[in-house]
Amino acid sequence: MTTDVEVKAAPVFYPLQLSLSGRLCVVVGGGAVGRRKLAGLLRAGARIRLIDAAATSVPPAGDALEFLERPYRDGDLEGAFLAFAATDNPTINAAVAAEARRRGIPVNRVDDGPDSDFILPANLRRGDLLFSVAGGGRSPALIAILRDRLAEHFGPEWGTVLDIAAALRRKRLTPLEQTKYNHEILRQLLAAGLAGRVAAGDEAGVDALLATLPEGGCTLDDLGIQLPKGMP
Repeated sequence: MTTDVEVKAAPVFYPLQLSLSGRLCVVVGGGAVGRRKLAGLLRAGARIRLIDAAATSVPPAGDALEFLERPYRDGDLEGAFLAFAATDNPTINAAVAAEARRRGIPVNRVDDGPDSDFILPANLRRGDLLFSVAGGGRSPALIAILRDRLAEHFGPEWGTVLDIAAALRRKRLTPLEQTKYNHEILRQLLAAGLAGRVAAGDEAGVDALLATLPEGGCTLDDLGIQLPKGMP
């Protein structure tokens, strides 16, 4: 005898970055996972409503954080842009997700990726440079390992490399309208060791590379960039 079991297809997520500045995000659950969500939302400039009857280690965040020290209630997502169901109770998380869907609010369930409207990747930040690794919520442990491997290859210097690339673009030394040319210039700088010279704090070496750019090139001073202190 066979039994037909309906298997829910795994969703295909679309990668994007959202501006959350000033937008209300509701986090239900103030445990370790909820606090990680809270920290990321604060960095993004969101307004946060945190709901938990027994949350600990809630950081002071001034007007950006509204802390409701009580259990979740239907209606708590009023006005939210995003919602996070981050408790260790599947029943509560399901209730949060149900309210979010009634209100048309995208929701993330920490205990059920396939039942989420969005998931969060593992992130590695280097200044304004962001590396994100995701696996559809199937193995967060593997994704964290891959993020850590990226960290071994892309150190803090890459934030400054991005600053240099952006400054060159602003000064039209790598023209906005000539994408192919722009890519080639950056490939040449990287192949010549730009990142390594930044990591070494070698200002003269970086300037020597920038001098090879068309029309006489430029210097770090011309770009308004200083190499970070603390590099070798």
